[in-house]
Amino acid sequence: MCGITGYWVREGGQDAWLRDLPRSVHSLRQRGPDDSGTWQRNAGGVAFGQTRLSILDLSPLGHQPMISDDGDTVMVFNGEIYNFAEIKSDLERCGHRFRGSGDSEVVLAALRQWGLAAVQRFIGMFAIALWRESERRLWLIRDRLGVKPLYYAWDGQAFWFGSELKALRAFGAWREEIDREALGEYFQFGYISAPRSIYRRVFKLLPGHWLELGESGDPVTNSYWSPFEPRAALMGSEQALEEELEALFIDAFRYRMVSDVPVGVFLSGGLDSSLVTAILARHTGRTVHTFTVGFTDPRFDESRWARQVADHVGAQHTERILDPAEMARILPRWADLFDEPFGDPSGVPTFLVSRMARESVKVALSADGGDELFSGYSHYGAMLARERSLRRLPGPARHAAARALRWLPSGSLQGLADSLPAGMRHSARRRILDRLEKLRGVLPDADPATIYDIGLSFWAPAEREELLRGPVAARPVLNGQARSFADHMSLSDLRHYLPDDILTKVDRTTMAVGLEGREPLLDHRIVEFALRLPLALRRGPLGTKHLLRRVLYRYVPRSMLERPKQGFAIPMSKWLRGELAPLLDDFLAPERIRGAGILDPDSVARALRNFREGGEANDRLDVQKVWLLLAFEMWREKWARPETAAAPAGDAWTLNPSPAAAMS
Repeated sequence: MCGITGYWVREGGQDAWLRDLPRSVHSLRQRGPDDSGTWQRNAGGVAFGQTRLSILDLSPLGHQPMISDDGDTVMVFNGEIYNFAEIKSDLERCGHRFRGSGDSEVVLAALRQWGLAAVQRFIGMFAIALWRESERRLWLIRDRLGVKPLYYAWDGQAFWFGSELKALRAFGAWREEIDREALGEYFQFGYISAPRSIYRRVFKLLPGHWLELGESGDPVTNSYWSPFEPRAALMGSEQALEEELEALFIDAFRYRMVSDVPVGVFLSGGLDSSLVTAILARHTGRTVHTFTVGFTDPRFDESRWARQVADHVGAQHTERILDPAEMARILPRWADLFDEPFGDPSGVPTFLVSRMARESVKVALSADGGDELFSGYSHYGAMLARERSLRRLPGPARHAAARALRWLPSGSLQGLADSLPAGMRHSARRRILDRLEKLRGVLPDADPATIYDIGLSFWAPAEREELLRGPVAARPVLNGQARSFADHMSLSDLRHYLPDDILTKVDRTTMAVGLEGREPLLDHRIVEFALRLPLALRRGPLGTKHLLRRVLYRYVPRSMLERPKQGFAIPMSKWLRGELAPLLDDFLAPERIRGAGILDPDSVARALRNFREGGEANDRLDVQKVWLLLAFEMWREKWARPETAAAPAGDAWTLNPSPAAAMS
């Protein structure tokens, strides 16, 4: 595991790029504190850098950048290929010889032997950069589900890349222009999905894609794997499919234990992490080390359930309670952890559990992906009911309702609440206006993709346009091949929410403390199996995750797991009214918002007032809107001087980062 960076400058100014390369490598030092290295092409113009977290082959033989024996191919690689031993055996039969015992050397040899087709053999997580001198060609490759990040920038002459935006900022060619569409997506969903980044002309390589750049022309990207590919439905009895799924789990989870250093598991006590822990405890012959974060507020605390599961399977368990004072100490690091706007507050407890785990282990397994693959999110049920209700409305009725809603004030309906007495505003917004706002965005077509995207919105499209003071295009919806609404929700989350919220959160928080995070449920063989299951085996008699539950109940008593799903929620409403309230007063102060010139001060003030009027039992929407504002302002404060962030002129804001920010 590591951080990677590099560039290709076709002509001119190459000395300046080479001078900046060490700074780019240094910006990723937390991702790889054990080793670092750089390589420069003899003829200039191309250079790679890497920082290393040593997990496999702790010797210098795992050092990167790694160069082939003939000097023709150079690679930097972030990730792990868990089945490298089998691939290594195949390569040895082809005549390859290896000096070390790790996977990086195998990855390089595989790409030399089979070209880009080698990635089809890889079981793992990876972000790879490859230079081939004989072809004068550069490739970037990202794993199938997007576990490992990879950013790149292109200005028509220079191409540069890195594991995080910090690595790109370190080069003198960096120019910051906020992408308004990306910022709108952030306020709508709480994250920015690939290929966008917060900046214009800076992109994330899509999961399951590779990028190619030659001596002329622009970079070209292609897909080598996609969850959207048509797959035949699985046939067989429920019992047979259960046994097949269990075998896949056992094999995939064992692979994630391949390591030359200690391995642990993040255990929440929920279904997915309990499954990973229980299977590893029974089938690996090792004591499993588990780690949990709890909360002082019992409404959000699941630590007791995690403790029960750990005791049942015989795990060595460690837990810690997160209080608002500790969160207040972590929040100043938020913009460093996520160096573009990021709105998932569970990043704080994830950072804490990562820091705690790093005291004992160097690798931790996180059980993400089960909700997307096995239809586990509680909101899926509500969305299915909403979609059925809209479908039952005849087309003429939907069109009539849409025309009626268009007569309401332009922009946000929330402004209607301003004339109401204070005691009525919160109830009116929550019960009527928020729903009308979203309904206006869905009608008249009631398209499934639009229903889901607007249903997930924190800032609804009209509110978002008021906040950003102008039209903002929605992100492209995932239409295409015909599929059920249930399948659409899962595939949409696999495409957007999983890689760009959940996996981003785990990657940044684990890497910030020098811990490798692994995702056993995202073995692509499990993903492909789950996507072929009929809905009745994902949402069946046992509830959500029906078939996964059948496997889990072989290991952990059902009575220990039967309780309402909580997710990784935190008592944000209570904390923002208490210990964290000064942050709102500071970062969302009207003069500060006006001075920055990005957000509409009236919209910010209204959101803050709505949050405070709702009381501690506030609607989740009000809490999340205020949190997204706070997280954005913390990011902006870190990465731009407020006085240089001008009001939008066209489709972007230009930001000039301070030297201190650029060096962070």
